[in-house]
Parts: sequence; structure tokens; C-alpha cells
Amino acid sequence: MQRLAGERPPEATATGAPVASRRSSRVRTALAVVVGLGLLGFLIYHADVDAIHEHMGELGWAAPLVLLPWIVIACFDALGWRCALSPEAARRVPFHSLVLVRMAGEAINSVTPTAAVGGEPVKAHLLRSWDVPTSDSLASIVIAKTALTVSQSLFVVVGVAALCERWERRGFGIALVALLLIATAGFTMALVRLQRRAPVTTVWGWLRRLAPRSRLLARFEPSAREIDARLADFYGFESNAFWRATGWHLAGWLMGVTEVSLIMYLIGAPVPLVDAIIIEALSQPIRAAAVVIPGGLGTQEWGGVALCRLLGMAEDEAATLWLLKRGRELLLDGAGLVYLMRRSGFRSGD
Repeated sequence: MQRLAGERPPEATATGAPVASRRSSRVRTALAVVVGLGLLGFLIYHADVDAIHEHMGELGWAAPLVLLPWIVIACFDALGWRCALSPEAARRVPFHSLVLVRMAGEAINSVTPTAAVGGEPVKAHLLRSWDVPTSDSLASIVIAKTALTVSQSLFVVVGVAALCERWERRGFGIALVALLLIATAGFTMALVRLQRRAPVTTVWGWLRRLAPRSRLLARFEPSAREIDARLADFYGFESNAFWRATGWHLAGWLMGVTEVSLIMYLIGAPVPLVDAIIIEALSQPIRAAAVVIPGGLGTQEWGGVALCRLLGMAEDEAATLWLLKRGRELLLDGAGLVYLMRRSGFRSGD
């Protein structure tokens, strides 16, 4: 039968929509980055370029020291992830490789607007180089992400307590902290209970009903069941490992306080420990709210400066702090991406 004029061939119809969707996604990402760069540029201008340059000059030879707290944080977070792996998988993957794999995944999370989840499949993919089953690696990522979220919530509670103490609102602070701890406990129990009730298989079933003829979904059923089995085994027989993972991640968040204190000391504007706790802890919700723009570019800095100004810090000092944090992040994300490109051939060893 003759094709009507202007009618697309079947293959064009099948591939046109995904191509257009990818192009639209790239345009949105590019626009978000442009907006973020604009916000960052305006912040630098508004906070006084010369003053920021002067503070940067205070670093001198000590500039590399800014990286030290983050290196410790990366090790703590890798230890938290290691607790979530099965004992066999944890023995297979060298610790330094686990640190680098996590860096690669977090770099993808930073440079893409995927709400800090786009790099998680990358981590699982990289672990295949050490014969870690996909079900084990994906389950460990879910567990580690849960432990990270719980520890972050506890860290924010610490920040709220510090803020109430600073403002001398102790009675209100005690009540608020108690309420937040109860909410965090309930949130944690809900997450753990959800993960013990075959969540991956449940989602697979929903998708299967939406696309009953999908061969990809049909092939994923055994993997979904294996992931759920690993989650059930972990929370049933290795629950202590979850609290160890949470403890390591919490240690990482607390080390971020050291980063703030160190940066402010090195630029010649030291802050009290309680202020460093408040800045690092209460900046976490700001980072979470800035996921629309890749890496929270610009929005994270504006929110961080506003928080510092609330504590009485000079705008140029606050801007310098957050610009140095951004520089550290870009440098280490770059290292993670280099590692990812190096491992893309799946060569054995490091």
C-alpha cells in the first residue's frame, strides 16, 4: 500500500520522540547552567570582587589544605557504603577503589540535574569490575543512601540545636529538637520497613502493567527479586551494619564542620565552632532544594551566603567561603570524572 504524503517511515516515528526528548533535556540543562552561572557571577559582583580576591590571597601556600577535610569525608562515606555491601563483595573491592568509585558516581550526581540519583547506577556498573553482582551493588546503594539520609537528618537536628543555643532559646530548642528526633526516628523506621517489603519487585509490577510487552522489563524481573532478597537479608541479619553505616556517614557530615572552620581560619576570618556547625548543618536543606540546577550552581552559594549573613558574617567573607567550597567540589568532581573515563574500558585493577 502506498504511503501517504508526508507520512514518516516507522523507524523515524520510533526514534524521533526519544531524540527530541534528549535534545529538550540538554537544552533545559544548558539553560539551568547559564542561570546558575549568572547567579554566581552576580554574587561575586555584589559581594565585592576586590574583597573576595583579598581573602583568596590570604590562602597562599596553604590553599591545598582546603582539600584535606573532604578527603577524610570521602573515606568516611566509603566506609559507610562498605558496611552496606555483603561481606563477600566488601572483601573483593579494595578500599581505595571504593572511594574512587563513589567519587565518580557523586561527580555524575553533581553535573547532572538528576536529584542526586543519576550517579548511583554508575557506581553499580563500576563495581562489576570486581565481580560484584548487580543485585548486591544496587541493594548496597539503596541501603547506603538510606543511611546517608538518616545521618544527614540527624546532622540537621544538631544544627538546629546549635542555632537555638546561639540565640539563647534553650527551652524552645529542646522541644524542637525532641520533635525533630521523633520525626527522624519515624522516617527511618518507615524507610526500613518499606525496603523490607519487596519495593523493587512492586515497582517492577507497576511498570509491567503499564508496558506488558516490554522485553527489557521482562528480563529485569529476576534482578528485581534478587535486589529485594538482598535488602530483606540485610535488614533481617545485618541490621547492625546499617547503624555502622549511619555512624560513618554522620562522622562525614561532622567533618564538614572542620572544613568550614579551616577555610575561615585560612582566609583570616575565623568563626566560633557553634557558627561553623550551624553553617554546615543548615546548609544541607539549601543544597537539597537546589537540585533543579546541576550541582546547585549559584543557588547553593546564594543560600549559603544568606545563612552566613544571618549569623552576622560579612558578605565578602561568606562569599569567599562558598566559592572555595565550590572550587573544591569542581576539582574533586573532575577527579571523579577522570576516574570514570579511565574505568570505562572495565580494565581489571586500578
